Amino acid sequence: AAPAGAVAFGVKHTDGVSVAVVSRGGREPEAVAGAGARWPLDEGTVLRVSMSRASSEVNDNKVTVSFYAEGGKPMNQAGVFLTGVG
Repeated sequence: AAPAGAVAFGVKHTDGVSVAVVSRGGREPEAVAGAGARWPLDEGTVLRVSMSRASSEVNDNKVTVSFYAEGGKPMNQAGVFLTGVG
């Protein structure tokens, strides 16, 4: 669902969410610790999203994926709100 011309992506998430990037070939997942890291937008790359505890309210966690063009120019963002159910 990346926009045409996007070559890389970055991920931000709230503290209640764990996100890992799994690259083609099934290499070990790379944890997404904070803002600033970017990954090439390669076919077969997967974001693994999980929550380890129940939410205190509906939609209290969020994951945002930012897409970038050549040269690091921001293009667009996609986000999802999450609710952990215990």
